[in-house]
Amino acid sequence: MVSFPRISRRFVACLCAFAVLAPLVSHNTTMSADADTLPPLGVIVRGHGNGHGRGMSQYGALGWATKLGATWQDILNFYYGGSGRTIATLTEAEVATPTIGTMSVRLETLDANVTSVISDNGTATWAGAAGSFAGLVARMVSKNVFNVYGSAQASCAVGTTNPNGFALIGQNVTGPIDFVSTNSSLPTSVAPTDLLGVCEPPTSAYKTGRVRYYRGAIRATTDSSGNRRTVNLVPTELYLRGVVPRESPAGWGDIAGGLGMNALRAQAVAARSYSLSEKRASFAKTCDSQNCQVYGGAALRNVGSTSVSILEDARTNLAISDTTNVVIKDSNNTFVRTEFTSSNGGRTASGQFVAQVDNGDLIADPVLQSWSKLLSASDIQKKFPSIGVFTSITTTHDGLGGDWNGYTTSVVIAGTAGSVTRTGWEFRGDFSLNAPWYETFPIAAADPAAPPVGSILFIGDSVAESIASKFASIVTPAYPAMNYQACAGRGMAGADCLFTVAAPQVDLDGVGIINALETPAIAIVELGYNDDPNAFAAELQQALSALATKAVQRVIFVTMSTRSTSRNYAIANAALLTAAAANPAISIFDWNTASSAPNQWRWFDNTSLCCWVHLSTTGQAEFALFLREQLDALRAQGLLPTTAIAAPVIPGLPLMKKNTGAMVATLQKKMNSLLKLKGKKRLATDGNFGTATAKAVKAYQLQASLPVTGKVDRAMWDAMGLSTRPELSVLTLGTKHPSVISVQRALSKVLKKKITGTGQFSSSLVREVKTFQRRMKIPATGKVDVATWTSLMATSTLA
Repeated sequence: MVSFPRISRRFVACLCAFAVLAPLVSHNTTMSADADTLPPLGVIVRGHGNGHGRGMSQYGALGWATKLGATWQDILNFYYGGSGRTIATLTEAEVATPTIGTMSVRLETLDANVTSVISDNGTATWAGAAGSFAGLVARMVSKNVFNVYGSAQASCAVGTTNPNGFALIGQNVTGPIDFVSTNSSLPTSVAPTDLLGVCEPPTSAYKTGRVRYYRGAIRATTDSSGNRRTVNLVPTELYLRGVVPRESPAGWGDIAGGLGMNALRAQAVAARSYSLSEKRASFAKTCDSQNCQVYGGAALRNVGSTSVSILEDARTNLAISDTTNVVIKDSNNTFVRTEFTSSNGGRTASGQFVAQVDNGDLIADPVLQSWSKLLSASDIQKKFPSIGVFTSITTTHDGLGGDWNGYTTSVVIAGTAGSVTRTGWEFRGDFSLNAPWYETFPIAAADPAAPPVGSILFIGDSVAESIASKFASIVTPAYPAMNYQACAGRGMAGADCLFTVAAPQVDLDGVGIINALETPAIAIVELGYNDDPNAFAAELQQALSALATKAVQRVIFVTMSTRSTSRNYAIANAALLTAAAANPAISIFDWNTASSAPNQWRWFDNTSLCCWVHLSTTGQAEFALFLREQLDALRAQGLLPTTAIAAPVIPGLPLMKKNTGAMVATLQKKMNSLLKLKGKKRLATDGNFGTATAKAVKAYQLQASLPVTGKVDRAMWDAMGLSTRPELSVLTLGTKHPSVISVQRALSKVLKKKITGTGQFSSSLVREVKTFQRRMKIPATGKVDVATWTSLMATSTLA
């Protein structure tokens, strides 16, 4: 059992004095001198927590209860103790007081709508008319004056006109109008659907509307301005049954052998105290949304459906019962406004309660304990148009410790035309940040002194698709010659886009994109999640062949996260690293390593989608920034070419062991000539790339000062003088090469027939090639020369 010191009044006073005297810490995130005078492209905001951070952290309570052995009293004392605040139990006299024993809750969904209730078992009543009804409606005719309608049918009437199928049972009645059910005063074990159901108006998500069931009575009234209002009058202890499971998951009670129940008990006390401290309006103490505290009622169903969702839970009901009438009071016997927040990020905010490190929140490790959000310069300028062009941002913090020395107290956003000052809380709201504990970091524009960079083709899947807007705001402006191709479902080879795409996106797999689009200087490939890791090495060879065919000068592969438990992407990453080790023109952006730290699990979204592959909002911001930083590093090293090579397309490269065909025979003839091979050393020109051919290739590469790999890439083909002989770059009957798979897949799309990608140029493939050539009015040779290749790949983008 962890020991919790009770916070004495004197000790808290000392901490509060420190909070007041601690210096405010300012952090100026203007651009560095190295970025010259160019304004930043935006900022990345990194922060901690979810919510205001004041009072109890709900995840912190869970951590204290399940991992640190705290009781619910311990938890409450940690978050709310000190300054004369105590845990107290309401007296019978207090419970009997209407403003304590009963909660009045404004149902905000019903604002400006009629109050329409149903009773599935026909037990709804109104004091102004005899008998019971299945449906009752109160329609306002003037301020606090209503017409009341009844029906024997349990039907909703959510318009503001006279309801159809209802009889007028009270005219020009002064409000408030209270509807009850004979079940309203029954024991709490009554089924929620035996209670009154309030008809909620249709929305875009619920086109027929919904029925929400409530314990207690439903009141039709008006506010002081005469606006329609609907209020639930419900005993406080029953009200909490609709609050606690909305604020803390009831399933927490099962964690650590039931220790999680102490987090639910602490939540019940905090919710009870908070609600009793509320005085929102003359007609209602509180409301049902997160503007007050979330209250869902007892049950919910769609209009027209018999399927009911029960919103109360036995575990939270037990937590409420175990703490019946327990509250937090101050030294004046006043209910404490016991604020609570989802997560404080590991440190509570200053204010009514002491600012302190929260080990419970830290050990619970909730997803939003740390987060990131990317704001583009245009986002900032749109929010604050008076600043002109965004140039800098300066934050000030409360100086009470933790990252960036505390919660953000003010933010100054400056531009070419002026500046705007916002509180830390206001800036949080301006950009829907998760919490007011954050820091901002500028994203530099491209260094004007940096060398120019040639055209870039980016090929990605749904991971890249999820960051498209962020990439466009912080990467593309620094690398404007960017063709960003990303779609869900795309694989390296064989898997096209899952959904229909609109131009300029192209519905092809990775190899198809390379083959079909204009040759770039640089290709960035973020693919592999939709490929079988065990087949990935072979598919990678197809991509490398396509890249060599187009003479792409710098190839960049992005490694895959290996957090997935469903596929072993480490195998695919190993293939990428092997390719890079063998070819100096290949670079690796190692996203797997960059995102593998234990606390970076929150960069991935395993809830809405599967597999720890797709990115959370935080992960999207961090991935976009990662790509930008990696490109900047290559640029600084001079590894990004400035222009694309205007070179002819050469299908069939690179050539290596086990390849066959006319191009291999051409290579063998050239080796015999260039190396002056005679006798037994002379290569057989049989078109089979074997050990002897590989040995000759290495000898030539050594002689020509080329990388000695034993493989014939574009550089060697050029060095041998074969690039100027397009008639020698041809795929024919008998060719075995990854380029043939590209031909087979492209023909399958264009001819709309199944053609298996074997990589072997067979007699049946000769016939299919001839069919395509006749269709395109190309000489029907059955061979794939440069003209046929170019036409086929371009046509496949339209198929």
